[in-house]
Amino acid sequence: MSIFDFLGFNKKAIKKEYPYKNILHLWEDDNLMVELLVQENLEFIQQETERIHNFGKEHFDGSAFTDITPIGKKPFSTIDKLIDFSKIEKIITESGLQRIKQFIMQDVGLLEGDKAPVGFGTNRFAIMCNVKSGLIEDIWITGKPDNDIDRQLLFTALYKIGQTFGFFVVDWYKTKYYSLDTKDEIEEFIKNL
Repeated sequence: MSIFDFLGFNKKAIKKEYPYKNILHLWEDDNLMVELLVQENLEFIQQETERIHNFGKEHFDGSAFTDITPIGKKPFSTIDKLIDFSKIEKIITESGLQRIKQFIMQDVGLLEGDKAPVGFGTNRFAIMCNVKSGLIEDIWITGKPDNDIDRQLLFTALYKIGQTFGFFVVDWYKTKYYSLDTKDEIEEFIKNL
């Protein structure tokens, strides 16, 4: 036995596996950043994505952004469309996406049961629904699918939502938007997600 063994320096470190690695993580900064908006907001979407894009170009110093800008107020809110949550839930689940029962939320921890937000997908991505009084208040996407099966499930759900309710999806990070009633645009969105 060496002196290092005697002092305990040669013990192999016990590495604990992260217990939540297979649970979808929600980050505060991602909230509503890939957002589904009603078609009545098209003019706002066009103007706001251009404004934010130009702001970003003006405030990029080559390695980081020197300032931030908030997303403007949408003239038409989703909840004003009076879309019953059960209709969206039916579309999404019939498309093959399952309700997620557990999330890890930044600075909160594990959320499950009644405390979990409403989301449909996998441990890698979800279509999130903010529900108020049984109506859809907001719909947004977090994460991204990492295989062809999940990409197809997301495509089917988004296309059915677009056909039924006429939504656009806006990626505020990339200042791009896509019509959800056009298959080519949904495919492009998912490819660039």
